[in-house]
Amino acid sequence: MNSSYEMANATQGSPLECSPQRESAAEEWIKTIVYLFILCLALFGNVMVIWIIYRHRRMQTATNYLIVNMAVGDLFMAIITMIPHAVSMLRGTHSWVNDAPFGQISCKLFMFAQGFSMACSIFTLTALAFERFFAVAFPMWKVVTKRRTRWLIALIWTASVAYPAPFFYAAKVYLYDGVPFCVEDWGPVFDPRRSQATFTIVSFVFLYAVPLLVISVLYSIIIAKVWGRDIPGNATLANQRLHDRSKKNVLKMLITVVLAFALCWFPMHLNMLLIDFSSVFIPCGIPRGLQHTAFLFGHANSAINCCIYVIFSQEFRRGFKEILQPLFPKRSGTFLFGTTRAGGTMEATIDLQTSYKGQPQARAFKIIDNASC
Repeated sequence: MNSSYEMANATQGSPLECSPQRESAAEEWIKTIVYLFILCLALFGNVMVIWIIYRHRRMQTATNYLIVNMAVGDLFMAIITMIPHAVSMLRGTHSWVNDAPFGQISCKLFMFAQGFSMACSIFTLTALAFERFFAVAFPMWKVVTKRRTRWLIALIWTASVAYPAPFFYAAKVYLYDGVPFCVEDWGPVFDPRRSQATFTIVSFVFLYAVPLLVISVLYSIIIAKVWGRDIPGNATLANQRLHDRSKKNVLKMLITVVLAFALCWFPMHLNMLLIDFSSVFIPCGIPRGLQHTAFLFGHANSAINCCIYVIFSQEFRRGFKEILQPLFPKRSGTFLFGTTRAGGTMEATIDLQTSYKGQPQARAFKIIDNASC
């Protein structure tokens, strides 16, 4: 899909049929800056998630092992796919290296690694849905343990390697109008058109439709279980508010995970289905706008996944603060805690200092009752 528009211009269309789609310099720079921001966020965010879980022993749970595995898949996506795509955007072309055998070998490895990283992230996201489902619906069963999680991760990696393995044959470098491109070509052993369409269907079913269905169903059950659960005993108003806020937080996080997956990967799968099962993009290939939008949304999922857990998980937020705190100088601040019984406000002045564990400590604490003044 990277090269479809350029190859169509080089081989099929006349200048009248496939006139180049010009973009202004401002549009090119905005598109490039947005993509580079997503790339940096994916690199930084996933490295931080892996480091936080590695550094804190209390966070090395079965759930977080799966989160690390997904972060590894997203990190591979950023390094193997997003960096070359960013370079192609800066160069203004998706042409490949024509030096044999390096060009052919690198093309096969690139397309295999791209499929592997995408499959690893999506399969792990599906496994996380199963893990959360058993933890909430059957908390006494202990279905997912650390030992079983390691075997589950091994299974995910095996499936992630098996999915893009056909690219070791199908990925080839061809010259179109003297320009080399890394493309998917199933000939001469298989029928090129039918095999490509079959692989598109397999990718759509196993990397989008089935995972989306499974995640949606399992998270819907989790939401119903959590939302219908009440605090045992006579709960105070404060505890009830805290409980309701916790349920809303779980609801927001799960809905965000489902929507992020569904929206980010839909444009790319839609483009591939239209290429193989319609004549919409004949003879000029995918328009540049749709092509860039599909890659922008699909690759953005690698940055969104790590952000979701930081936004909704207090443990991850605390870990990020511990890592980033040495970069900021010591500071003191004044906070208003609310009104006193006498009608004034209590004001606390806290001088923050970083301890040897990176945790802020209060060196001085002063309360002033404005009413008594």
